[in-house]
Amino acid sequence: MILIICENNRTTNTVALAMGANLEINPGIFASNTLTVATVPEKFIRQTPLCEMAEDRYPFIPEKFKMAVTMKDLERELKPLFREAEEVVFASNGGADAQARFFNICRHFRVGCPTSRMWLTRLSYGAIRGAFHYRESGRHLYRLAQTGLVSKGMDMLFEYNIGQAFTHIGLPYAKLTRQEAVALEHIGNIACGIDSPDESGYSIRINVNGHSELESQTVWEDEKEAEQVLKALNLGDEIPATMTVTETTAYNLRFHTLLTLQMDAYNNLGFAPSKTAKVAQRLYEKGYISSPLASCPHLPEILRGHLETVFGETAGYPWGDNRATLNNHAIITLRKAEAGMTTSEVQLYRLIFNRMKAVVEQQPTHKYATVEFSVGDNVFYRQWELTGEAYEVTEPGTFNTTVKIGDAAVYPCDMPGMSAVFTDVMCSLTSKVEYVDEMMHTNVPFTKSTNDYGSVFSSLISKGLVCIEGKEIALTPEGQYVFDELVGKEFGAALLTWQFEANDLYEGDQTGKSVMDGFCNTLQHMVEMIDTEITLQIAPKAISTEK
Repeated sequence: MILIICENNRTTNTVALAMGANLEINPGIFASNTLTVATVPEKFIRQTPLCEMAEDRYPFIPEKFKMAVTMKDLERELKPLFREAEEVVFASNGGADAQARFFNICRHFRVGCPTSRMWLTRLSYGAIRGAFHYRESGRHLYRLAQTGLVSKGMDMLFEYNIGQAFTHIGLPYAKLTRQEAVALEHIGNIACGIDSPDESGYSIRINVNGHSELESQTVWEDEKEAEQVLKALNLGDEIPATMTVTETTAYNLRFHTLLTLQMDAYNNLGFAPSKTAKVAQRLYEKGYISSPLASCPHLPEILRGHLETVFGETAGYPWGDNRATLNNHAIITLRKAEAGMTTSEVQLYRLIFNRMKAVVEQQPTHKYATVEFSVGDNVFYRQWELTGEAYEVTEPGTFNTTVKIGDAAVYPCDMPGMSAVFTDVMCSLTSKVEYVDEMMHTNVPFTKSTNDYGSVFSSLISKGLVCIEGKEIALTPEGQYVFDELVGKEFGAALLTWQFEANDLYEGDQTGKSVMDGFCNTLQHMVEMIDTEITLQIAPKAISTEK
């Protein structure tokens, strides 16, 4: 008998129907002659919080993390299933965090038979049967579980010890997770940059030919320097210029990832990122969309038929080597919306569908025109995309032209890269995290530690540490107090570094013990910088995740 484990009842029901397990032998457990599908919720095994283990000790780093079963009745129902299983299969769309939970379940039931993994990126019957046929096994799944176990261990160590440190210095509300600390530091650093007078500047804008506006490439910190350049521009002068038309196949619009969906839903629907993640997960579990746990903005060739069934020919889309796979691709709709969906679900579904339509209806190439001229050493330019008739009749190339200066003036402007708009900040942090992770070539399947900073921002808002002022995100007074303890100490860089070290477990380049030992040393240093009265030196021990 093959035992398939899912983490919620809705997924279990869908997988059971797809696999022909039609007999419900207990709530959440379905069977056929050859396999059984059972629900084992995330909360089935509870990791004992450090506050319960520490007994007021601080700093506290345990030799082992403890776990306890929270659902005894379910445990009794599951025992014979695990005992009789010839293979145990984990069916999930989660990454390292989910694989760690499966690892703990198998260890709890002393599973000795082979184990494997079904990647449920889509909850359609055909996709589920395909995932079962191509289920994965091997050492890399074990290393993926170790990545999740180490990440969870670092979470528990950080939250308890940093929480205690802030409490000791009079900040009882500052119980941060690792990801919240990274995000809060990032928000605070941007706020400091915006408040700095050195980060503002001045540019020159010129009206030419009576209707077009060109801007200087240079941004001057000193307004007087910009005004000196302005004096060299004579109104009415005709100046030689060049117009360059370029063509590219790089798409402006891509399919939704979790991050872009959160940004789009916030800007258009007013959804908090955490709400978007929850609604998207419900749509996924009901089979309306593919897994929202995605950071890839493309689709694999194998899904071309599905997309063309909905939108027709998609020859212009780059179906080739775009790094998308069946286990890792953009968010798409899978079937039509139906009656019974909530208002939020309908709104988010339409947002995803409309993005898909916009992507496939793009021109296969894009054309951009740039007009540019120089006055002395200063370059002025304007760039725009050619659309409609202009797209059809304009050929790529470089052409000589002239421009007539109408009027010009100096304008204050912000230096590039200093936006505090909520979605821009969320994007800049996520992009930085994903870029560094990609540079370290870990390619770990989705894990909340690196991909869902949108929900982290929502958590900071609910804790009263940051707020939204207009469209911009800012620290509250309480958040500023916490940031003052983080600023200049590069906690964010250290925490991200250790997450990436944990991710290297997936490649087999690290051991869990070495990562945890190193993180404990770093954590001790962080605690001592926050709470200067701490003098106890922690000797890091071999940290395991055994029961």
